[in-house]
Amino acid sequence: MVGPAGSGKSHMTAALYEYMNLTEFDVITMNLDPGVVRLPYAPDIDIRKFVTLDEMVDHYELGPNGGLIAAMDKATLEFELILNELEEYSPDYMLVDLPGQMEIFAFRNSGPLMISELSRGNKVGGLFLMDPTLTQKASSFVSMLLFGLSITYRLDTAMNYMISKGDLLSTEQKAKIQDWSTDPEFLMQELYLEKGSLNAELSRRTAEMIYDQGVFGEFPIISAHTNENVDVAMGTLERFWATEDVSL
Repeated sequence: MVGPAGSGKSHMTAALYEYMNLTEFDVITMNLDPGVVRLPYAPDIDIRKFVTLDEMVDHYELGPNGGLIAAMDKATLEFELILNELEEYSPDYMLVDLPGQMEIFAFRNSGPLMISELSRGNKVGGLFLMDPTLTQKASSFVSMLLFGLSITYRLDTAMNYMISKGDLLSTEQKAKIQDWSTDPEFLMQELYLEKGSLNAELSRRTAEMIYDQGVFGEFPIISAHTNENVDVAMGTLERFWATEDVSL
């Protein structure tokens, strides 16, 4: 589960886990956020067993961001212990809930190293959750896609884009997002029409670059709260797992 802070990664992990259990998949969950206080599911493998944010903050007298960096670095050094737990479970599938602060996880060495270790002998793919509050303007929508694309390349992992928290969106908002996703020309027009936008040309070129990377398409709108399209998210993962070539 990948996405910016507040995009609903943990709740979607819980919803998918429940759905997969009901359909009798052999699945476990892994929490890789050392700073999370409460989770809507009980992780089978939990990074907090080995390191916590509070431990790093107290020991090294750091702020929350510095503490998270230190915690992820320590977790990387001890990741073999986490892999040993995974080997004991030996599941067919595992849902991995990544930290809320994706920038710290993805753009430092610790995150890519962890994903690389999990990829050994396994097929790994991401669900990039786009918070609907960050997709209300065309320029914000493009920025979120650019963020997702950069995360994809940093983690070297195939990514499936979805709009999370669909229960917060009106029918009109859902239709607008799908129009942006499937019709680049419509998105370009919206970028130019944004009042006060001084970067319309930059946004247009950015959108064109993202489109050339094959990111655009119909993004499923999902909700862990109402279970809207959770089966679609599961189907997306199943198609990914069934694909022989998942290179970027």
